[in-house]
Amino acid sequence: MKKFFFIFFLILFSGAVFYAFWPKDWNSKLASPWIGKGSSGANLWFPQVMGVTLDEAPEITAKSAYFIDIDSGKVLYSKMEHARLPVASLVKIMTVIVALKNMEWQDKVYISQKAASMEPDHMELIAGEKLSVEELLDGVFLVSANDAAEALAEAALGDREEFIKQMNLQVELLGIKDTLFINPTGLQEEGRDQYSSAYDMALMSRYAIKHFPHTVDISSLPHILLPRTLTHQDYDLYSGINLLTTYPGVLGFKTGYTPEAGLTLVTLAKKDGHEVLGVILNSEYRRDEARSLLDYSFKKLAGI
Repeated sequence: MKKFFFIFFLILFSGAVFYAFWPKDWNSKLASPWIGKGSSGANLWFPQVMGVTLDEAPEITAKSAYFIDIDSGKVLYSKMEHARLPVASLVKIMTVIVALKNMEWQDKVYISQKAASMEPDHMELIAGEKLSVEELLDGVFLVSANDAAEALAEAALGDREEFIKQMNLQVELLGIKDTLFINPTGLQEEGRDQYSSAYDMALMSRYAIKHFPHTVDISSLPHILLPRTLTHQDYDLYSGINLLTTYPGVLGFKTGYTPEAGLTLVTLAKKDGHEVLGVILNSEYRRDEARSLLDYSFKKLAGI
């Protein structure tokens, strides 16, 4: 019996010592914000929930906006960030996520007649061509190509409808609740709702940026020339993100427009060691308001 109590006491003592010396921040280190490719892809990162002071914040026409520090999660600006709104081609950010979760960058994609016929924004793909996933993503980011997005949706899982289901499944895995996708392009369809929110788009965009950083490399380029190959014609692509050349530090990321959604934007910018991710929905002056909100966000981070 004495031997039993001695062993029991030794176990308790060992546990106490182990707990005392266990690094208190290991739990946070072990919980990586981004689950690797091929896994569930669940999101373990959310912006800090706190009151946001908007003293001296710029006036904007945008119905909704949300700017955060991409690393700390500090919320720098918010306006109706959970409002459900059409987001136009920002939908393609989720199209990119699902495509890259199921294909490699150099996989070849056959262009169907349906994909090639997509308008209004397109690369002018030709049915029967074959382009790599990366080449199609060049079109998605620089010219917001609907034909490229459709081609990716058809190819990634071999079934367009299954692809759209996966887009909405990723929404659930990211833990966001104000988004519904009905197609891979962001175009509105009569009698059907398709929407997201500035908050949801910020989380989706951060996921894409952190999980697939080469998307930033692509979206940061003002111009890409894809030379003619044996499987496709040449493509000369110019970016629609004019902040790349007019606001120092802007790295990308995606623009959008439909009459229903107005001007939309996800922007990523870096200054003085801080990276700011911003979302603007339904704006009349997207570029000017993005500049003002980036200025405001970096001043807050600098404590000015």
